[in-house]
Amino acid sequence: MPSNREDPAPHEGTAITTPQRTDVPLLRHRRRNDVAPEEVDENSYVDPEAAAMYSAAPWMQHIPLASEAMTGYGPRPVFSLGVCYFFNKGLANQLMNSATYAMLINRFKMPPERYNRLGSMGTLGWSLNAFTAMMCDTFALMGYTKRWYMFISSLLSGVLTIIYAVLPARPSSADTAAAFIFLASFGRANVDILSEGYYTRKMRQHPKPGPALVSYIWCASMAGTIISSAINGPVSDKGVPQVNIYIAGAVQTVISVIFAVNWYQEGRNTEEREEDAYVLFKEELLLREGCVADDDSGANEQEMVGGADGSAHILLGDCSHESREGKLTTCPEHVEGEEGDVNHISDEDERRATQGFVYENPPRRFCCGFIELNSQVIGENWRIFVYSCVMTAAVLAETVGTIFADTLGLLLILVIVSTVCCATSFWALQRTIAMANVFGYLAVMVDITVWGPMYNFYVATEKCLPDGPHFSYTFYTTIGPIVGNIAGIVGVNAFNYIFRTQRYRLVFVLTTFVNIFGNIFDIIIVKRWNTHIGIPDHAMYLFGNAVVYDVCYMIAWMPMIVLISRLCPRGSESMVFAIMSGFRTIGQTTAAQIGTVILEFGWNVPACDFTNLPMVLLVCRVLSPLLVIPLVFLVPNARICDDLDIDGHILQAKIDDADLLAREAVSSTTDTEEKDLAKKGK
Repeated sequence: MPSNREDPAPHEGTAITTPQRTDVPLLRHRRRNDVAPEEVDENSYVDPEAAAMYSAAPWMQHIPLASEAMTGYGPRPVFSLGVCYFFNKGLANQLMNSATYAMLINRFKMPPERYNRLGSMGTLGWSLNAFTAMMCDTFALMGYTKRWYMFISSLLSGVLTIIYAVLPARPSSADTAAAFIFLASFGRANVDILSEGYYTRKMRQHPKPGPALVSYIWCASMAGTIISSAINGPVSDKGVPQVNIYIAGAVQTVISVIFAVNWYQEGRNTEEREEDAYVLFKEELLLREGCVADDDSGANEQEMVGGADGSAHILLGDCSHESREGKLTTCPEHVEGEEGDVNHISDEDERRATQGFVYENPPRRFCCGFIELNSQVIGENWRIFVYSCVMTAAVLAETVGTIFADTLGLLLILVIVSTVCCATSFWALQRTIAMANVFGYLAVMVDITVWGPMYNFYVATEKCLPDGPHFSYTFYTTIGPIVGNIAGIVGVNAFNYIFRTQRYRLVFVLTTFVNIFGNIFDIIIVKRWNTHIGIPDHAMYLFGNAVVYDVCYMIAWMPMIVLISRLCPRGSESMVFAIMSGFRTIGQTTAAQIGTVILEFGWNVPACDFTNLPMVLLVCRVLSPLLVIPLVFLVPNARICDDLDIDGHILQAKIDDADLLAREAVSSTTDTEEKDLAKKGK
């Protein structure tokens, strides 16, 4: 929600910024670059469209999460992100996932042992999004790096989902159905990862409302999940689970309209590349001038580095005249809605030219501009390009192994995939990013899942398991998920209002213990201890893992989203975000396949014999997750609200465009004045 807050008073170690004008209204009907630099204030900045909307409907400034996000990013992008995540990751994805058991087991008569393997095909589809992001960041389609890729992915995913629904209901269709699950989930994953890359870029430009935007997006996603859960259970109990699939395909097709009309307001590729180059130019200019000032004053104690929002920051440390790329790179900041504003663009180009900025490496166009090659992106990130190819090969190997390999062959594939991907991560990525990437993978991999046997146990009939819980589909896939997702929404808001000021390591450790606590409830139900003390199975399940799992998942994953957005290098947000998110998804798939190996090797759990299930749950869901605790040292020892550079350092203070212009003005003054200004900047 917009607020009229003043900047904190300067203190030692903080850059002194130009005083803010008191006559600037809170809701400014102008773009950030349309005002003089001294008027720009991150704390009071309001997007022009949001300002107009608040003027017409003041009550919209008080919508939890959404108003704060719209203030920083605009109503149309925020609304579109909410709709996309509601339908894509919430409604469609949950309908597909929740109906998988009923479709494969009941409709296509797949044996339970086979389901333990192929039930994770949907998750494998989400692991390929790194390849998509790599292609999108490298090859812009019709002038955009995300827009048309998301349109095509959403449309094709909807079509493939509907084809999956109309497959003949016979056992011979089971493997084909698993293949369509994989392909359709790949399309949904593309929309998701490119949307994440889009709002990651937004968060880099305006970091302050970032946590509110992430919380808003996840609330929208979970609202869709709740509605899908309300649909899925009764439909599955009626014996027509394919209806869920039809609905998922329809909504997946509909959201393609958002991308067709560009309600995300994604900037054109040429403008965004130029923006990235200009921001890097500013960072390098400030770095060099800051070092010169420090050398002149006899103090070499501070370092200027580029921040996540395109401004510069002061860090304790040695100055260096070399950039991360080893040379000055260049390019202008694109602001949505500036197309056609010729006078503004001319003024901006003239201002940047006076700073010495020259845009030297624009995208190369092919096929009459239908395809644009971002050669600079691929040139500077060729290791990431190779790594994404390695990950793609790993996912395909794991997919083939899941379908065709025996137990030992699958185990060998999992070991090779894990070793190669983790090792290659440190070769391809900056060390801090690589460590966070490996943590994201290992943290979910050690949380070994055995959903197949648990599903069989909870929905087993009285004939199969006389003393079992005998949950209906309506309860297990509707009431349980609704309660869980309501708890997840609580977790989302707890993250935004409670955990955002905590350290990453503490949050990951706390969620690990709470997750283990929730998993113990499953063991209690399987052992039937709850019935001995008079607690019904339904109550024990609802107030146990159904609630705890979703809360822990949200609180543990959202810090990872924020951490990734802080560490992603500029210009390749989608690529790096996709790699880290995709690698984490591979970890989830690997966890499911490790559970399959355990079930096939030693503790087999047949359809109606659950004797080994308590021991499987103890090892996979209680003991193994404890390995997350030593792994937390792979992530930076920083608070979630801290702004970080790509080395994981906490940025102490920011210097924006006003300070850049002030430094340029000072360059024409006497040496004494320069020294005084440098001392004040400290």
